[in-house]
Amino acid sequence: YFYNKPYFWTDAYFVASCGGVTVEQLKNYVENQEQPKQ
Repeated sequence: YFYNKPYFWTDAYFVASCGGVTVEQLKNYVENQEQPKQ
């Protein structure tokens, strides 16, 4: 969430901003982003 609103990265920007990260780490990051923080 970004300023209390759902915020989604575009695939291109997200991938470009995550250089040097494994696919598994990216997967975990995306899955964790989809869950609202309480």
